[in-house]
Amino acid sequence: MAERTGNTVRPLGDPRAWRETLVRLGQGSELLTLAETFAGIPPGLDGQDKEALTLVALLVLLSAQDGHTRLPLTGAGSEEAEARLTLFTGSEVPLADLLGRPALSVAFGAPGAPPRPFVRTGAWLASARLHTAELRLAAAVRSRAADHPMGETEHADLGDLLDAPVLLSEEQRQAVRRAVHAPFTLLTGGPGTGKTSIVVAILRAALRLGFAPAEIALAAPTGKAAQRMGESIRGTLARIASPSAGDRQLLENLPEPQTLHRLLAFLPFRQTFRHHRNNPLPQRLVIVDESSMVGLELMDGLTGALDPAARLVLLGDAEQLPSVEAGAVFRDLVEALPDATLRLTHSYRMDAANPAGRSVLLAAQALRAGDAAALDAPGALATRGALTDLQGHGAEHAEVDDPSLRTFLQHYLDQEILQHQGFREAAERIYQHDGNTWAAGDEAALEALFRAHEHAKILCPLRETPGLRSVAGLNQRLHHLAGREAAGALDRDLTVYAGEPVMVTLNDYRRGLFNGDQGIVVKARQEDGVHQAVAFRTSTGFRLLPYRPLQPQLELAWALTVHKAQGSEFDRVVLVLPPADSPLLTREILYTALTRARTGATILGAREALDMGLRQTSLRFTGLCPILGIGT
Repeated sequence: MAERTGNTVRPLGDPRAWRETLVRLGQGSELLTLAETFAGIPPGLDGQDKEALTLVALLVLLSAQDGHTRLPLTGAGSEEAEARLTLFTGSEVPLADLLGRPALSVAFGAPGAPPRPFVRTGAWLASARLHTAELRLAAAVRSRAADHPMGETEHADLGDLLDAPVLLSEEQRQAVRRAVHAPFTLLTGGPGTGKTSIVVAILRAALRLGFAPAEIALAAPTGKAAQRMGESIRGTLARIASPSAGDRQLLENLPEPQTLHRLLAFLPFRQTFRHHRNNPLPQRLVIVDESSMVGLELMDGLTGALDPAARLVLLGDAEQLPSVEAGAVFRDLVEALPDATLRLTHSYRMDAANPAGRSVLLAAQALRAGDAAALDAPGALATRGALTDLQGHGAEHAEVDDPSLRTFLQHYLDQEILQHQGFREAAERIYQHDGNTWAAGDEAALEALFRAHEHAKILCPLRETPGLRSVAGLNQRLHHLAGREAAGALDRDLTVYAGEPVMVTLNDYRRGLFNGDQGIVVKARQEDGVHQAVAFRTSTGFRLLPYRPLQPQLELAWALTVHKAQGSEFDRVVLVLPPADSPLLTREILYTALTRARTGATILGAREALDMGLRQTSLRFTGLCPILGIGT
């Protein structure tokens, strides 16, 4: 019903209540401030027209928060916009009525028309900023892909580079040949399809073709993904039995994988990158891992910052969850540019000698395809009748209520963390670093702490909800259990305990920390005594920072959201399912969770919830494919 103030009917509701509505939707009130800024751009609007435009802007901004670059006005997705509008207005005001206000026409431009705050067609509405980013990105990749069609694969023989340290399959060889010669290459494949082997072969081939290590950039969306990329590449290079001079040069001068923000030199105070079209990157070859996690504006920034003669290789899994930010760029590019795409289909983990890894991959593939029969086929997902039947390897599922989940968490803490070799001693140790060197034994103890937390991890689709079926609830329960293990009564009122994992939630450019970086709380000796600190793993060792100044930007990381776990890999993953009616239960989130596991994936929750996730897919309403000529 419309809001009535005195004798005046307010069909758009009460603007004073919109902030409360945003909070109920899980958003911050700053979104309303931004919407009001949009509404203030066109000149000459009266109060009601400004309120109407503010609501339109809110719907577009909320849609972008959900990952869409376009707000559908008809068909699939339009119902969500109408339902949200009703929440704000308290009445059945059609969105078309707001868009049809004559005074608001100054806010909407057609595609290709002079810039206005929003771009509108009969089918969709978008912010001019995101629409322009899609146009720029489409033009950049179209130009690059057209320069080297997939059929042109006759290149100089790379010989032994494609045979060692891992013998490459024909599809992998084709990927290497294209990547070192073509301006733009997309490589998509699931877990175990040998993407690291391909990257190493690309690097070795690039050196043979005259690239210097300094002319190559390795990057990933997050610090964790960049760190894992470096570890995987160095490990593969180290396995070369008879390294050539080029191999030794590469290992000694391997470009350090870095986040895309660091590669592009993000300037936080200006919210721009130092590298752009007028100041391109110096590298001639840029390789990006975990590209499915890269949002529209970051990918636009990357392609805009490349030298026209540089080569760009994007690796990822197009079936995984798209980025947290707006867009589904990697998925859209793979769909729209088949001539630039190589699909890796052979899984090296599907080995009969490794039934646990094979089971996880079979279950993940069944989830990706939405195939219930394949999920329950022998060798895929095993159903356990009770928690005591769980084996911790292969793919398995058990139904749990909250009391049994609490029992499982205690068992998980005991078996996976506390009893991990060297963990208890390392957690109680007092560390000392003088700015240059560690005390004897400190680094080995830190390695034991990180191994304990990196070999297994609990994942959940939901970040925050009452009870145990969210990351917040799981973290609080495990923190409580860890408190029972804390040595000394005075330790038990601490916000965190020594040995607990934490995650950075905000970019901290001064300290060189980024959203998603993970560390472990330890006790450290400082000038005025022993205090809590946080140890972070870096490519060159460990780094220690005082806990207290970091506290506002840290949260517990016993459990992670599936999104936050992207770019990581664990021996065992435990996926705690939310209720069956959760909109976040989709094939993509289940597939992404299971593919974080090497040999063990334990799914805990109602079978009804698992079946619901099997039937639902993640939709992203974007414009990149239509601009590139696919779809509408």
